[in-house]
Amino acid sequence: MAVDIVEMNNGIRVVIEPMEGAKSAVMAMRFGFGAKDDPLDRLGMARVAEDVLFKGTPSRDAREVFDAFDTLGVRRGSTTQVEHTQFQAQFLPEHFRSVCELYEETFSTASFPDAEVEITKTLTLEELKRLEDSPIQQAMLLTFKAALGEPLGRAPMGEPETLEQITSAGVRRFWTEQCRPESLIFSIAGGIDRETVVSTIEDLFGGWGGDPPLEQETHTVTIADRLVHHEKESEQAHIGIVFGSVARGHALYYPAQVAIAILSGSGSSRLFTEVREKRGLAYSVSAFYRARRNGGLIALYAGTTAERADETLKVCRNEIDRLAEDVTEEELERSKTILKGGLFTTGDLPEGRAGSLVEDLFLDGNTRTLQEIADGVSAVTLDQITGYLQTCPPTPQTVVILGPNPLTGGP
Repeated sequence: MAVDIVEMNNGIRVVIEPMEGAKSAVMAMRFGFGAKDDPLDRLGMARVAEDVLFKGTPSRDAREVFDAFDTLGVRRGSTTQVEHTQFQAQFLPEHFRSVCELYEETFSTASFPDAEVEITKTLTLEELKRLEDSPIQQAMLLTFKAALGEPLGRAPMGEPETLEQITSAGVRRFWTEQCRPESLIFSIAGGIDRETVVSTIEDLFGGWGGDPPLEQETHTVTIADRLVHHEKESEQAHIGIVFGSVARGHALYYPAQVAIAILSGSGSSRLFTEVREKRGLAYSVSAFYRARRNGGLIALYAGTTAERADETLKVCRNEIDRLAEDVTEEELERSKTILKGGLFTTGDLPEGRAGSLVEDLFLDGNTRTLQEIADGVSAVTLDQITGYLQTCPPTPQTVVILGPNPLTGGP
């Protein structure tokens, strides 16, 4: 069925995709604030606010909030990223209004109890410490920080010294300033009709207003040209590489996706074949695309031994550069098939569609059907791959190595 977009008078945007035969519905609620909006001396503020949001309102304590959602059979999730904070719920369609009532209550009246804020700060500090035991995640966080700088390179969890400065009063003030209708998108997909969605959200959230919205600063993706080494006692070396790509709405977006799939989309991809299978350099190697509101980027990770880190980096960078030279028709068609296979096996579920629609609307102001995405992939030609790589070469480039020995050379 068709995708429908509705904008409320107060600025809330709603995107709906009814799915005939679906027994459940999924709702994603995305606010346009995240780690980029944390005060510089209290990094981690948005992440703390997201976690404590459901820990109490004037009429319910944390246990009662959790029980209310559980009584309705709601499967919930939430996340804080650099540019947004998102909440997600899966539920039976007949409970839609009751689910919306609970979210309206928490969004508008969350109390952020002092004790709960302190508990979340403690847990977040422990999570930061555990990064030492998760070097892949640690390496990529360091790579994004080095590549993107302030504020797009921030880690949503913040830093130990800035988390200590966060208070419950500060969290309440931050939420009041940032949680505004103009920055909220509802995305609903599944067994629910448009009229029910629009009337319910209009009734419960349509009167939400208040002070004029905060001025939203625009941050463009800019990649630093640098090599950074972080010393870590280990027999392993973890390599992160980041370079620029096109934004979601760019005319060369689909050629970019096919190019990345050729580089790292399957067991037959170039990175897997050249780095892991032929040379046995890395136990893990992959590359992926990430979109931002004003740009895009490609990130690569390779995990190897310390003594083979230099060679691993050279081979990875060679494969990145070689994409512009000799992509074959066979690679092109295979990568298209892989992309469309993933699209129609996971992307056509309510959860996948709700997430995809909110991402589209947030990044580009428009939405795409599954068929439109598939058609975009199918239409990519070898000449477009070449055109994309000429328009958006993999330079400047940030390289970060987390391991025992600094590597020679540089980007």
